[in-house]
Amino acid sequence: MRISFFIGSMIRGGAERVISLLANHYCRSGWNVDIVLLLANKVEYDLDEKIHIIDLTASGNSYAQKALSWLPKIRAYLKEKKPERVVSFVARINALVLTASVGLKTKIIVSERNDPKHDGRSTAMQVYCDLLYRRSAGVVFQTEYEQSCFSDEVQKMGVVIPNPVSVGIKAKQGGDVLRIVTAGRLAEQKNQKMLIEAVHKISAEFPNLECYIYGEGPLEQFLKGEIDKKGLNEVVFLPGNVKNIHEKVSEASVFVMTSDYEGLSNALIEAMMIGVPCITTDYPGARELIVDKQNGKVVPCNDVDALAKALVEILSNAALAKRYAEAAEISARTYSAEVVLNKWNSFIEMV
Repeated sequence: MRISFFIGSMIRGGAERVISLLANHYCRSGWNVDIVLLLANKVEYDLDEKIHIIDLTASGNSYAQKALSWLPKIRAYLKEKKPERVVSFVARINALVLTASVGLKTKIIVSERNDPKHDGRSTAMQVYCDLLYRRSAGVVFQTEYEQSCFSDEVQKMGVVIPNPVSVGIKAKQGGDVLRIVTAGRLAEQKNQKMLIEAVHKISAEFPNLECYIYGEGPLEQFLKGEIDKKGLNEVVFLPGNVKNIHEKVSEASVFVMTSDYEGLSNALIEAMMIGVPCITTDYPGARELIVDKQNGKVVPCNDVDALAKALVEILSNAALAKRYAEAAEISARTYSAEVVLNKWNSFIEMV
């Protein structure tokens, strides 16, 4: 049996992390596994040596130009390898794979990985995806909110499967330094500027405070400028991507997610599973993870004052932080890799 995963790249990110877990799982289960890359032939995850990386990257300055190269390459790959199952991640790649497979009998599962109303896809692309998805063998959504963004016909073809998360470390206790940690691409969607502004508001109250923003992206220089402008060079740090991110999160006094929108945040789930108290903005779908004042704090998107207040509550109240952390760890068990991979297995077998 051959299963093929289609994705832009295997550079560190949420969808890419999910593929690494799924690919390793199916490889250990005796499947032939291909990961087909369309945007960049770069892998930043530990993969079984038996997994094949297929480079179908294309040149061109626009999506349309690249699509003219991608479509025949994808079709030729599907005709040659004849995978029993294809799993495609991200809307535009889903559209490419389904378009390239017209007339073939390939069973293609497509997976939505972000908020369809805010991830930058055009109205035409959303309509096209909704029509094309009806040709798929099934649709995997991360959240009920994502599922609700599609037609009734597509919703009935779909199943909600959260991200499989695997962590091998638990939160460390105590310490003299209060650490705020976040992790994610340094991009407008993640709104790390909101966190920097909130830290600026509370830094005088907590002289032993440090804030680490892990990740890389186009806003790195902008965020460095914001840190410098607010005089936070000794408080807020941008260490980039690190391989031991779970260890770094385990040292946190609080984990913060400031996104304007998300699909389902792996970083937030991992922090919950590690046992760190968490704060998230109230983007659509966030409350499927965090219930305010039960297993963490939920604050309005882009509300710096609300975030600053939530940070003060957790950083100054060890008992409250402990209660949120314990509740988060319990609620995150439903996202354990074993539980979620079983759901993927069941869906793929049903297809």
